[in-house]
Parts: sequence; structure tokens; C-alpha cells
Amino acid sequence: MKNLFLMFSISAVGTLALTHSMTQGLNTSSLNQCTNNNSNSACEYLLTNGSNFEKNIAKKTLLIRGL
Repeated sequence: MKNLFLMFSISAVGTLALTHSMTQGLNTSSLNQCTNNNSNSACEYLLTNGSNFEKNIAKKTLLIRGL
């Protein structure tokens, strides 16, 4: 019983870590697309799903472009 609980706990932590790293990777890629490749859709994605820092950069980028 202890082993089963331990296995479930480790699985849950691993899943959370994987999900977090995938989201961070996507946001980093979106920030790059927004600032360097003039992708308005990437900037809009960051405005909805990014961290406060990413939202701030995306907002400034769109303002500079006049959108």
C-alpha cells in the first residue's frame, strides 16, 4: 500500500513538472515570435496566457507596432 501511494505521488509530481516545463517553453517561444518575428498572434497569446513580465513585453511590442 505504501509503495502504491509513493508511486502515485511521484507520478503526480512528474506530470506537474512536465506540464510546467512545456508551458514555459511555449511561452518562451511565443515571446521570441512576438518580439523578433512580428507575430501579432504570438503577442495576443502572451497577453492572455503569459506571466506579468511577458504580458508587459507583448503589450509594449504591440503598442510600438501601433496595434
